[in-house]
Amino acid sequence: MSALKKYSLEEIGQCLTERKFPISGITRLGSTEFHFRKPANYLGVALHNGIRVRPELLEALKVGQEERFREEDPYTDYFVNDFPLQLIARDSRFEYDLNWEIEKCIYPAVEKKWGFQVWNRPLNHSEVETTYLKYREFHTLLDLLIGYIIENQGSVVLFDIHSYCYQREVRTDWWVDMKPEINLGTMYINRAYFSPLIDLFMVGVSGITLDGHTLRVAENEVFPGGYLTRKYAKSHIQQVLVLAIEYKKIFMDEWTGELYPRKLEMLKENLLLTKDRIVRTKF
Repeated sequence: MSALKKYSLEEIGQCLTERKFPISGITRLGSTEFHFRKPANYLGVALHNGIRVRPELLEALKVGQEERFREEDPYTDYFVNDFPLQLIARDSRFEYDLNWEIEKCIYPAVEKKWGFQVWNRPLNHSEVETTYLKYREFHTLLDLLIGYIIENQGSVVLFDIHSYCYQREVRTDWWVDMKPEINLGTMYINRAYFSPLIDLFMVGVSGITLDGHTLRVAENEVFPGGYLTRKYAKSHIQQVLVLAIEYKKIFMDEWTGELYPRKLEMLKENLLLTKDRIVRTKF
């Protein structure tokens, strides 16, 4: 596979305006990989797929690559790789977390996150400003894409794909652990207005059986939705539906990183079928 070309935000915006599809690439600062194959009224986002940290921050970062990988959302890009519009974050949330407001996107040096002391030292002003530039690059591109879809389609469904660890305390079979295998975060959105689409999602992903056990689906049980949900619920209360989806890491060994391809494929196919029903519904 050839290396992806780098594009400025202005170049990407011009391609969207002029409907130059398909276009794939990486943003100028490297925060985001994008694939725009054709216009659509929905997009897929893998917000925590990346594990990269820029080299000049490695000595300041206390969390190692293996620990970072375990706490990221690996393989979530696979869930959206058939979507016509995709954004895939390339950098680690330990460098900056895109699912928080910019003031909170850099984890504090004095606090632990997921049991880890994240930084060896506080970042200096220049390091923080560089991080903010990368954060803004991703969110500016997302805003650009959302605006384009609304202008051409009237509304948009954003599939915000995440995964979460369930074996931090003890190794156990996924069906023994009581947390849901699929969680939808809806706490911040206009639940009453979007209830037909939310109900379509909840019904669509229910009833999946793996290893002889039926996956449990829940709403707001392990995650209520993050910054993307809060942001667009305020700015586009009836035009943007963010479906913040958390998959328990049953499709991989969260300690070794080993992928279970059959399980991942089953979850992805179910999501695609459910997505097709949702995006055909007008709101």
